[in-house]
Amino acid sequence: MPAFDLNLLRPLLVLLEERSVTRAAARLHLSQPATSAALARLRRHYDDELLVRAGRTMQLTPFARDLLPAVAHAVAELNPVIDRKESFDPSQTERRFVIGATDYMTAILAGPLLRTLAVDAPRASVDFAPQPVRDGTLAPYSQLDLIVGPVGFHLPGRSQELFTDDFVLIADPDNSVLSTPEPSVNDLSAVPHATAYLNDPDHDDLQDLLRRAGVDYIVGARLFGLAALPLLVSGTEMVALVPRMLAAKASRTLRLSVFEMPEGLRMPMTECMYWHPRDEDDPAIVWLRGALSRTVGSLSREPSGRPPRQLRTTG
Repeated sequence: MPAFDLNLLRPLLVLLEERSVTRAAARLHLSQPATSAALARLRRHYDDELLVRAGRTMQLTPFARDLLPAVAHAVAELNPVIDRKESFDPSQTERRFVIGATDYMTAILAGPLLRTLAVDAPRASVDFAPQPVRDGTLAPYSQLDLIVGPVGFHLPGRSQELFTDDFVLIADPDNSVLSTPEPSVNDLSAVPHATAYLNDPDHDDLQDLLRRAGVDYIVGARLFGLAALPLLVSGTEMVALVPRMLAAKASRTLRLSVFEMPEGLRMPMTECMYWHPRDEDDPAIVWLRGALSRTVGSLSREPSGRPPRQLRTTG
């Protein structure tokens, strides 16, 4: 087998990930003919089709499926050597950054971070990908520049705290129970709840907190992720516990009443950013971490409209 051309390593990864010459060409900033030529060279090198047509889509061959993890690992290890430069100029970079995040963090960070990039790095772009599966290894960083998640996310690598949020209760302003002058925590037993799993599908921290407070709640809807909860609550009798910053964002466009939880029922949640140790001093990733920190500092934590009301501990 002839020596492998390292210039083909990144095209190989992108082709295997995208399973499309068109999408791979866009990610690689290459023309489709150039990307097709790279695929042809890779097929000759491996004596395997790598991508085969199945109806209207392309599928990986068995050999390509087995090859993909090794290629992703190789690209991750070589990136610091290939991409590292003495300096990084955000105003000139055309880099596409990829951040793994929960739907909640994407909802509150994506717009502000894109506005930051529009000013400081107008040629750059950022993709928000789903938060990766935690397997105890550094593998998730093969496709991600940063990961944003709560403290205790148990990812190897480096980390830095971004901010601490807490949970508030949201309800429609016309909710028949919580529109009373002085609603209490006990009233929460009389309304259906929209709930979300946080870290473990079999363990619901937020609702366990309400149970310990004696709230015998009714589940009206349950879903993965927090971002859609305000949409479920608005215009219905349901209530939900959501992060304060999500409530602040949602209340700008939805009719929501926001309630402070009593002191003993507050649950803080600290969010961190995580990165691969190899990127500790990478100028581009150092800049991205700084941009994310600046963006978080500009986020609003208070709902618009009426100030939050206080739920009484007892009815």
